[in-house]
Amino acid sequence: VSRELVHVQSPLLKERAALLVLLMLCAPLLAAASAQSQSKSTTVWSGVVEIDDYTVGNGQVLQITAGTTVRISDGSRLYVEGRLAVEGTASDPVTLEADSSGGDHDGIQFNSTSHGFGSSIDNLTITESVYGITIYGSDPKISNLTILNADRVGIDLFDYASPVITDLVIDGGGQDLHGTSLSYRYGFGVSIGYQSTVVLTNASITNLMTRGLNFWGSSGGIVRGIVVENVSGATLAAAAGVWVEDSIPLLEDIIVKTSDTGIFVRHISEEMTTRPTFVRATIEDSMYRGVSVDRYYDKSDISNLHNTQAVFEDLVIRGTGGPGAKTPGLGMHAMDVNTSSVRLTGQNLIEDNPVPSRFYMIDSSTKITNLTLNNNGNPSTLAQPWERASLAIRSASWTSSGPPQIIGLKIVNSSGVGAHLTKGGLTGSGWQIIGSGGTGLFAKEFHPDLSGVISTGNGGHGVSVIDSGNVELSFVSTSGNDGAGIWFKESNYVESSGKNVTCFSCTSDGDQVGYLVEDSIDLQLLHTEVRDPTSGIGLGVDNSGLSQNGHVVISDMKIVSNSSTFAIELEETDAKISLLDLNGDNLGMSWSAEGSLTSYLNDSVIQSGSSTGCLDLREHTELLATNVGFACTARPSVSSSFVNFTDSWFVAGANLTDSFSMLGDSWIRWISSSSIGTPTSNGSNNILDLSYFLKVFAINQNLLNIPMAQTDISFDLYEDNYSTTLSFSGFEILGPFVGLRWLPSVGWGPQNYANVSCTYDGETNYTSSIAIDDDKRAYCRLELSPQPPFLVWDLPIDELEVSSGSEIEFSANNSFDLDLDALTYSWTSSIDGDLSSCATNGSGNGSYFVANIGEVCLSDGAHQITATLCDEAGNCVNETRTITLVNLPPVLSVQVVEPQVEAWGILYLGQTASVTISLEGTYDVEGPLWCWVEAEFESVDIDMNNPSCPMEIVRNFIGSPQDSFEVKIFAYDGLNTVYWAFDIVLYNELPNPVWEIQRNGQTSADWISLDGSATVDPEGDPVKFEFHSSIDGLLASGSSPVPIGFTGTLSKGIHEITFYASDILGEHAGQWNSISTQISVSNSAPHAIISSPQDGFSTDSSVLVNFDATGSGDWDVSCFELPDNGSGLLCNPLATSSTDIVSVLWQSDQLEEPLGGSWDIQARLSAGTHVITLTLDDGSSQPVSDSISLEVSKSAPVLVLDSPIAAEVYSNLPVLFDFRNSFDADGDEFTATILSDLLAEPILDSVSCCEYWYNDYLESGVHTLTFILTDS
Repeated sequence: VSRELVHVQSPLLKERAALLVLLMLCAPLLAAASAQSQSKSTTVWSGVVEIDDYTVGNGQVLQITAGTTVRISDGSRLYVEGRLAVEGTASDPVTLEADSSGGDHDGIQFNSTSHGFGSSIDNLTITESVYGITIYGSDPKISNLTILNADRVGIDLFDYASPVITDLVIDGGGQDLHGTSLSYRYGFGVSIGYQSTVVLTNASITNLMTRGLNFWGSSGGIVRGIVVENVSGATLAAAAGVWVEDSIPLLEDIIVKTSDTGIFVRHISEEMTTRPTFVRATIEDSMYRGVSVDRYYDKSDISNLHNTQAVFEDLVIRGTGGPGAKTPGLGMHAMDVNTSSVRLTGQNLIEDNPVPSRFYMIDSSTKITNLTLNNNGNPSTLAQPWERASLAIRSASWTSSGPPQIIGLKIVNSSGVGAHLTKGGLTGSGWQIIGSGGTGLFAKEFHPDLSGVISTGNGGHGVSVIDSGNVELSFVSTSGNDGAGIWFKESNYVESSGKNVTCFSCTSDGDQVGYLVEDSIDLQLLHTEVRDPTSGIGLGVDNSGLSQNGHVVISDMKIVSNSSTFAIELEETDAKISLLDLNGDNLGMSWSAEGSLTSYLNDSVIQSGSSTGCLDLREHTELLATNVGFACTARPSVSSSFVNFTDSWFVAGANLTDSFSMLGDSWIRWISSSSIGTPTSNGSNNILDLSYFLKVFAINQNLLNIPMAQTDISFDLYEDNYSTTLSFSGFEILGPFVGLRWLPSVGWGPQNYANVSCTYDGETNYTSSIAIDDDKRAYCRLELSPQPPFLVWDLPIDELEVSSGSEIEFSANNSFDLDLDALTYSWTSSIDGDLSSCATNGSGNGSYFVANIGEVCLSDGAHQITATLCDEAGNCVNETRTITLVNLPPVLSVQVVEPQVEAWGILYLGQTASVTISLEGTYDVEGPLWCWVEAEFESVDIDMNNPSCPMEIVRNFIGSPQDSFEVKIFAYDGLNTVYWAFDIVLYNELPNPVWEIQRNGQTSADWISLDGSATVDPEGDPVKFEFHSSIDGLLASGSSPVPIGFTGTLSKGIHEITFYASDILGEHAGQWNSISTQISVSNSAPHAIISSPQDGFSTDSSVLVNFDATGSGDWDVSCFELPDNGSGLLCNPLATSSTDIVSVLWQSDQLEEPLGGSWDIQARLSAGTHVITLTLDDGSSQPVSDSISLEVSKSAPVLVLDSPIAAEVYSNLPVLFDFRNSFDADGDEFTATILSDLLAEPILDSVSCCEYWYNDYLESGVHTLTFILTDS
């Protein structure tokens, strides 16, 4: 039975298709047309697409065109293992939403297999999801993404994910699960998880329950231009606009508003590092904390705080807990650092926060620069003092690395204390504290080292230092404070070295009190100034509560005060005061001593215009005052004190006093000072002595001072007799001795006189009586018999030891004779005898010479050198000293430079290698030196006539008979030999790799040559080699005589190429020398060619046209992953896997839908002129394309006859006519006519096609049927 198909073209305008069928009537059989299915690399979605779980497979591409709506069923996801391209536009975005079944979908998930394949999302809106986008180890590029009300996480990154995201909007999330979720992970905006990095630019993240940005698990990235608002309400975890945990991201231009906490940085895992950097972050109206940085584990351990460090540049925090917060009045801290550290740089501002900023348990890794705190602190009077402060620091550790550091701090209008510092220490400079409600700077149990502090206009003290030691304040300026400029209390209460409290170059201007000190010793006020204290008190010290003894040290203090009070009040205080300048109309200085220690007042001027006060001294057991001047109207008063004034004076002038007021039980010694008037007395037991010094000389008839003469002084009054031995110089300053004494009962007593005698060598003489009314000299002259000279031997010193032949200086030049006799000197050695031969270069009398100049005159050995000095009368004196000259061995300094000796004394050296030995620092003080290196199997002969000691010796041991041996480095001076030894072990050396790299381009399709042919083995062994790529693995390996090198292509990426070289010896198995370099290989662009049909091809609309891309492809695609192993396509035949996924897209400019997405497709085209474009996109390069033009004419309808087929049937059975699958390629309506050559009438005549099938009875016989389709 045969079946024949005949196409008949109508000559009319209408088109018609006819089919002639030879039919034998028999039981009809159905035939089905089959279509060969083709796998696609690219799938395109448009319009409305409904899916359950859907996977873009590895090697596949899914394109979603602009305006597409993708509806996903409840709990389902779009998985990406190949490449996803969402191509929405601003005016026509792509939408991802839940389908009509209700519930929430799970969004898009990128798996790690999609990494590097160029997935991209543009203008996508995701609604009604649990998760928006989840990324495991992939790197899509995402832009213009909007996620609305994602229940758990808007964007969730895990496992080395590295997306690039721009222009992100996340609004709402977590509210639908709040109160029902058992997991805290709901209401997250962007979560960057384990080892992931994100580049996120321009994002608005609002109205979330738990987190806006969430970094955890050693993640990082760069985040710029982010606004986070209203992240609040979570109960299972701390809600924060930005959360950073165990991660190191960089965040720039961040704004966080009305969240529970603005930025929360927490270090949880001890083995990880938490170090985010925030640049230009602004935190506004947080409910609890603006910024919090803490450590989760073991807050009692303050070690390794540098592992938790948040870095801020240009930080702004405002409104924490204030009226703009979600719930005002719940604020805790504007900035809170707890067992962690921060760095603040740039210009940082914390303002308008009705809470403090707190730093607790910090160390030297905290460094703050340029921080301004304005209008901060809890305003409630019920709050703790530190809570009312703008800045509270507690437990700031001062470690071996130093303390925390704050430079450039400004605090304005604090509710209470400006800066509240307790327990610890810090350094800082450039502080300003203005207008605080309490003390400006408060330090308790704290060790500040601060310079350049200004504290002004505060409601309390300018600075308070309480119960603190080791305090260093410098250049501190206070003014206009309601308390003292600086208040010291119990700082220190024990005097010890190194823990003093110091204020250097400090000034107070217009404070209530200048400096106020309570129960503090070892306190130093150095170079300080007080002007115009409002209470009149420039300095107040009250140490009445101390149980320990100690001094307050005041040096270079100037006080200007005009008041009716004392400008200085010291109560029960022992002090050391110098350079005090007290000015103004005030009562001067009141000073009562504790009295256990001597106090001092030196180099000071006390001025007072008051008629009732100047200097009031009380209870001093001993006060030593030197160079003190008084310019007072009222008399200085002394009560119950013993006081020495030396070199002091009363300024003469109208209305100025010239004496003291003695108030009982007092003794004043006015020593070598100006004239003084008669004191007044108001009590008993007062004494005023005028005392002076005597400078006593004992001289002989030649007016020369007599060394060590005995001197005796007797006095007419007041003093006991006095005896002493004068010094070798022959004079001494003695005293002070009382010249006049004033007593209340008798007034001024008589003048005292001194009588001086001197004795030497049995001779005694007396001076005339000397009135003690000024500092005077007394000369006591003795007529002495001839005296032996005095030997003054300056050089050399006794027990001197020098090297052989050293120059030695002998000097007794300062010797003298009281009789003015000429002196002769002689020098003898116990070894060399008379040394006159040495003295030829010295003075004529032998008092000075230098031995061993030119010719050696002092031999080696221990000499007893005797110097003998004689005068003209034959009186001689001598002295013996020991000096030793010894031939010292050379000083040998050895450094084995390259290679170095191991710690165990062995140097491992290649058989052909050299060792470099430095002898820098080797010398011999006596002269010539020979230096050399000698192996144990060698015997080196040195040339004694030519000394040589090079400072660097380079030796090899090629041809050594031994593999291990001792080597010595010798130094020899002709007498002494010294050496330093070490062992050498020779080994067969590995070759050092040498290569040359050449490339013919920079892309993955270009060839690269790694030529290592210049690599040789030092011993000539065959070279074993390997070339490795960090991306492609082993490139080449082998051993010579195989050529050493690799020529081929590299995958795209940044390769670390390593060339390993060894030899084939078994002892070197696994040992290599290597050299590495970094090579960047860029992506190879794909290549698009339409190989079939040809440009200009003509056909009609009914023809199934074959489109073929033979010759197209991408070098970054493995041939093994393409159909027929890439036969006819451009691909990499050596690669086992692809580094690109190439999307293939056939499109016609006349059709909205793509034609297909495979390398070869079949398609019918509508009538018209078509421009067919083949586009290849590898996700990395710009897409490439090729185009052809096709002319397609209209066609007749196409008959698809499913029944009948050529067969035998019986005439009593109907024949089924089924052509319902027939079609018209142009979309025209058409009719069907069926004719039989045995029938005169048509079986069917122009019936409409193709909604129905037909059946009919035919008469017996062999029918030839003709089917005619005619379009409109």
